[in-house]
Amino acid sequence: MDHKNKNILDAFWCSIDGLKILYEEKAARRELLLFIFSILYIFLMQPDLNMIIWLIVLPLLILSIEALNTGIEYTCDKITMDRSNKIKKAKDLGSAAIFLALVAYSAVVILDISKIFLN
Repeated sequence: MDHKNKNILDAFWCSIDGLKILYEEKAARRELLLFIFSILYIFLMQPDLNMIIWLIVLPLLILSIEALNTGIEYTCDKITMDRSNKIKKAKDLGSAAIFLALVAYSAVVILDISKIFLN
């Protein structure tokens, strides 16, 4: 199969293949739980519209960052399996990106929960 995206349908199927690969990653499956948590949270807590948007978008962004991080790891592993300080830095930066997104998600949830106690 030619890996160039010839049209939107080809790009769609490449995306589906990428999602399948992503789902194989344990971290991505854990992060998918954030999306499920968000849906449950929205139904139970009934936050305002802005918070609903954050609670839906942030888990999707976290999964997107996880996909990029997985791509970085696959690429680094293809380059060399030997220890390399630069490859370690590349992998650590990908991990840091996910961590920061998780911190943002946590802040959003904590902010919304804190409204219960401040009212």
